[in-house]
Amino acid sequence: MKRIQGFSMVEVLLALAIGGLVLMAASGLLVTISQAWANRPATRDAFDAHVNGVAHFLTAMLEEATISDHPSQNKKAVGLGRPVGFSDSDDPLIRFYLREAPPLFFWPHGPATRVHSFLYLDDRDGLTLLWFTELQELEKNEKGESEPEDENDLFRTLISPFCEKLYYCYYGDEDALPDDIKDWEIKDGLEENLQSGKFRLPAFVKLVFRWDEEDLERTVTIAIDRPAPSGVEEEPK
Repeated sequence: MKRIQGFSMVEVLLALAIGGLVLMAASGLLVTISQAWANRPATRDAFDAHVNGVAHFLTAMLEEATISDHPSQNKKAVGLGRPVGFSDSDDPLIRFYLREAPPLFFWPHGPATRVHSFLYLDDRDGLTLLWFTELQELEKNEKGESEPEDENDLFRTLISPFCEKLYYCYYGDEDALPDDIKDWEIKDGLEENLQSGKFRLPAFVKLVFRWDEEDLERTVTIAIDRPAPSGVEEEPK
């Protein structure tokens, strides 16, 4: 008859001691992490909330973008363009149209409506929205589109002074075939078609915010297709 081997009392006590030390170390680490989280400065929470709020705000505006029914305006809800005074800039800006602007857009004559807005990263001020409303006195530019007479007639709404970088995210090449392998590319400038000289609207923009030597990144989707003003017909491609 075989004798069943088991652990000795010394081995059991040694295992319990080691297990207790491991649990004690893990509990101490958990307490340390919890205290560090509880004692972190309130400004860190405010920075997180600010970054999340900016991302949600831009996403909501781009989702509300629609097509202007003004005969002399660009027939795209979201596109690319240069506002008055920016004709010499290297890249155009992301442009979108809102039938009703959010309260953050201050219009001295009441609620801002029929607004054309441009996403602009200012080196000094941060992330800014340049905009004008069709209720202003406008004139036609070289493309036949209505815009303010002077750059000073553009309204500027600061969105975030902490935004330092703006990147453009593309999926595959513009002339890629359906069966081609596509990859995501992140660029610090808009992609330009060398043959046509036209710039390509990105699928996402990545915003980099900095505060106290800490960076936070958020991406904002740009939905290219939008319904027509009737809400029934789709925008022609």
